[in-house]
Amino acid sequence: MTIELALLGIGVGTLSGFFGIGGGTVSVPILLYLGFGIKEAIGISVTQMVAGSLMAAWLHYKNRTYNISDVKYFGFGGILGAMIGGVLVKMLHSSILEWLFLSIVAFTLARLAFSNPVPTRSEVVHRPLYTLVGSGVGIFSGMLGVGGSILMTPILVSFMGFPLKKASAVGHFFVIFSSISAFVTLLWLGFVNLEAGLTMALASLLGTVGGIWLLHKIKVARYKQILVIFYSVIFAITAYKLIMG
Repeated sequence: MTIELALLGIGVGTLSGFFGIGGGTVSVPILLYLGFGIKEAIGISVTQMVAGSLMAAWLHYKNRTYNISDVKYFGFGGILGAMIGGVLVKMLHSSILEWLFLSIVAFTLARLAFSNPVPTRSEVVHRPLYTLVGSGVGIFSGMLGVGGSILMTPILVSFMGFPLKKASAVGHFFVIFSSISAFVTLLWLGFVNLEAGLTMALASLLGTVGGIWLLHKIKVARYKQILVIFYSVIFAITAYKLIMG
């Protein structure tokens, strides 16, 4: 199982860096196929996201992709939201969590498919709003073991005028706050398999570097097309698992 988790970590890290996601959208369904329960899969996923998001944020900081003085307010809201979401994991039945996960992927796919990768409105700069959005996204992040960028990216692009690549980078920055908060909460609740999580986390660092390099090389229109295909695959995998049991 160690080799499978390491390979999954490298793959998730690459996709995470490229798509600006925490990695839970990929790792949770695959961990389910490897035999982990939904709650344990969420705990492993969150552990990997802590390491991957820190690496990604450092790389984006070096590339000056965004202004931290503003976007940090998304993260402040995410801390509280992720703690609430982590507690909800203990309260909600596994089947509810699985269907919520599928619904989030469906929403993201729909918003991205009909959004314009080039902004058609001015970028919204409003720190209290950033905190509110971060709190709402953080709740889903803590509940579902995803970093939150799966929701953050379409919200920033569709409603707040962010360019697609910048939205992906901001989503990755947000993952730092939400994933650390969710990790601490889930560890306290006993849902984190540290051995499996750390195996994935360390392996994902290599993939994250490669994924972010690819992000800066690809044209934005083609990037959107690949992003929609990616979310379609995740939706199909998760739906099949839920329907077929």
